[in-house]
Order: sequence, then structure tokens, then C-alpha cells
Amino acid sequence: MAGDPFLSDPSKKRKRSTRASTGPKKARAPVRLNDPDSEISSNSDDSGDEGSAVGEGDERELDSDEEFQHENEADKRRRIAKQYLENLKSQDIGDDDFDAEDLDRDLLATRLQQDAAEGKGNVYRFYGQKISGQLLDLQRTHVRVGCKNLTGVAANFPYIYTVSKDIELIKWKLNSNNKPQRVKHSRGGLRYSKINTSTPSLNHHNDEISCVACSGDGRFVVTGGLDGRLIIWSAENLTCLKVLETRGAVNAITFRRGTDQLYAACADLRIRTFSINQYAQLEILYGHQDNITDISALAKEACVSVGSRDKSVMYWKIAEESRLTFRGGDSEKKSFKKNAASAEVSDVPFHSEGSIDVVLMIDESHFVTGSDNGNISLWSRSKKKALFTQRVAHGLLPQFTPAQASAETEESKAARQIPPAQPYWITSLYAVPFSDIFISGSYDGQVRVWQLERENFRSFNLLGSLSVKGCVVKISGAELTDDKKIMVFVATAKEHRLGRWLGKIEGRNAITTLVFNI
Repeated sequence: MAGDPFLSDPSKKRKRSTRASTGPKKARAPVRLNDPDSEISSNSDDSGDEGSAVGEGDERELDSDEEFQHENEADKRRRIAKQYLENLKSQDIGDDDFDAEDLDRDLLATRLQQDAAEGKGNVYRFYGQKISGQLLDLQRTHVRVGCKNLTGVAANFPYIYTVSKDIELIKWKLNSNNKPQRVKHSRGGLRYSKINTSTPSLNHHNDEISCVACSGDGRFVVTGGLDGRLIIWSAENLTCLKVLETRGAVNAITFRRGTDQLYAACADLRIRTFSINQYAQLEILYGHQDNITDISALAKEACVSVGSRDKSVMYWKIAEESRLTFRGGDSEKKSFKKNAASAEVSDVPFHSEGSIDVVLMIDESHFVTGSDNGNISLWSRSKKKALFTQRVAHGLLPQFTPAQASAETEESKAARQIPPAQPYWITSLYAVPFSDIFISGSYDGQVRVWQLERENFRSFNLLGSLSVKGCVVKISGAELTDDKKIMVFVATAKEHRLGRWLGKIEGRNAITTLVFNI
């Protein structure tokens, strides 16, 4: 080993003590600093002779041996380590002159801690207090979309993708003012009724596109429509790569966080899982008894879905091939029992729950649902019943006038036929993954920001609301960790994304961008 180039370099050889020692060893190998002429040794004995490896200049920096002669080995190592860190902070690092804060930001420790917290699947981002003070003067932009009734939006900064009922997929790019600019679009139609198997790039949807999702790596965009097709697109140029057929309309899709696995909720009462890289279907999940209208997933191989009028929420453990079923169906009987047990009388008028339409995963053990009676409910995997329910979260519709409610000519008789005011449906939910805030949308002209209770996550409260005209069909977002910002994209239309039950709604087909500083 004499010819080893590493050993031939004198600066890299390990220095050994030439003094013979008959007693037990009390020292560790010397620690080399950035300065090649200075070393710190942990050698010590009663006479202090073994500490001669430290230079006189370093002795003055680390204080004299006489001052610390009564400290033990652990205290001395701790003192030397602290002095070593102070020396590193005081030194100039390269030509960029970084300070300690820049160094700490670049360390991997913070990222590793976040990855570990996300791996556990618990809430670890607490933005509620920071966001609550920004709602009054929040930065926002508003862009009209020249298409017929948006149905979905997906974000992968700096690009966002929208789909609409006129079978159009549009790619947008955010400019310096956070205002989306149209980059590319692709329109389908009846001419795509037959699937071209030989040339996949010539395929498209032939019916309304109801949902869109973007992969985490930004390579793929996936759309689902009422034609039962799930189409994989190249995110760069919106070229069709593959068409995957199902037996029913595709109502909602979502990617498993950080992977290429896609979960699709279909109108044929099935949930399908796909591998987008392989262009292949993996599994089919059965259990719902009615149209599956929404689905949500995070990092684990699991998802949660809602079955609209079967009033059930199902948590699917895909790897274990099992599921948990949670029953909704808020009724007047349940409300009476709850009020009697708590001895509280609610001022909010009660409305029975007809369907659970939207769902959102907050972390791996908590999720939120929205219903057609305006209820927003917080659930936990460990309990079959909802932990907390906010009734009539977006208020009530305007009361009918006597003329609107009845054909009676006498106003007194017509007034007796005015039905009770109905609540606004919950049409969309969004949350920053693993955070304590989430946003709900309806068609009352506002999106509302809610914060989870920090101590035990058993309830939530309203932080504030933001004005957005139209029916909120979908909310998506992107987290910019370097800029410490959260961008939320709210897609609004003149009607519900799955039908026209709501009648005429004042508003525009538009994308509203909200920017929160965290």
C-alpha cells in the first residue's frame, strides 16, 4: 500500500502521537478544522500535558486550561464543539458570503424532517394564523375563460390546466403577475367517436370532459369525460398518448402523491386504479351503491371516495385489499338526539342530507366531506361517526317571493305556500396537503377558509371568506416552498359541473388566483 496516492499525500495522513503512554487512553483522534494550521485535540490528563496539540492562538480562543481544569470529558467536548460552530459561522464561505440563515435553509435536515412527518401521514403544517391576517387584503387575479362552463382545474406550477363542457383542454402559464396566460389548447368533438388504435395522437373526447389531473412530475395530464374515456396527454404539447376506456362516465380523478398511480371514480359504481407510466389498469374496487362523484388521495396507497345518494364515505386500503365504510345521512332524528345529549339548541334551521358530493383528505387519518344540505363534516379513520359537522356552511338561498312560490292571486294565500329557504350545496373542497387549513366553495359568491383545531383535530372554525362570483366547480393549488407562498386556483362556471340543477347562476367562466404568504 506504499504506492497508494492517498497515503502519499502528507496533508491527508493521520497524525499519530509519538509519545509512549503506559496508562489508559483518554483521548480521541484530533478534529481537523478548515484552517490546516490549527487543530483541536481532546487529550487531557491531570497535568494537562496531553493537550499540547492545540496551538497557542486556539488556546486563547477556547480559554485557558486553568479556567476549565475542573470540567469533565463530556463538558470539554461540548465546549469545543460550540466553539467550532462559532468559528464556522464567523468564517467567509466562498465568494457568495452566505450567513448562518442561508446555511440552515440549505441543510437537508429540514427537508428530512418534513419527509419524515409526511411519511407518518399527520398534519405538520400550521398556516392558519399566518393566513387569517391576509384575507382582507389578499392578492388575487381574475381571468375569464372563453369556453362553455368549466368543469375542472389542475395545477403544476407554473402551469395550470382547465377542462370544460365544450370538450376543450387548455394549458395556461402564470406570468410574473401570477395571471394565467393561454399557451395551448386541444378541442374534441363527435369526429372522435371511434378510437384510432394505430395512431393514438389522433384521439380525443367526444363528450363533455368532467375532470382533469396532473402528475406530480409534470409529465402527464389525464382527463376523464362522460364518454367513459380516460385520456393520457403529454403535458408539454397536449398530445394524446393513450386512451383507456371504462364502462361509465368518469366523474373524478386524482393522483397518488409522488407517484404515477391514478385513482378514478366512475359512474358505474366502481373505482379504478391505473399506472400512468405503463398505460395500464391495475385494479377495480367495488362497494358504492350510487354514482361516485368525488375521490381524494395523498401519499399512502389508499384513497377516500363518496357515493352521492348512498350517503356513504369509503376509505380504501388498496394494498390490504380492504375498506372502511362511514355512514352519513344527517337526519332530523340524529340532530335531535345530539342536541338532547349536549343540551344545546341550534339557531341554524335543520335540513336533511340527501347526498354527499365532495370529499377531501387532510392527512392520512382525517378527511372532510361536503353535502347538498350545506354540511361540511370532519371525519377520522378511528371513528365511524363524524367528529364535527358545520351545518349550512355557506348560508341559505334567497327566500321566494309570494309570486314565485304560488299562482294564488291573493297574496295572503300565496305567502302561506312559500317553502323554507334551502341551503347552498357544497360543490368543491381543497386543502394544502398535511396542513391545518382547507377551503370550501359553493355558488353563493364566496369561497370560505377554515382552520382545524390544533390540539386534537376534532373540530374546525371559519377564518374568513373571499368573494368569487359564479359556481365554484373545482379548486386546485400549488405550494411554492422557495418563495414561501401558496397559490390557489378557483375555477368558476355558470352551472354545476355534473348537471344543470341549479338554474341560472350569476358569474363568469373564469379562473381566480389567490396568493397566500406562509
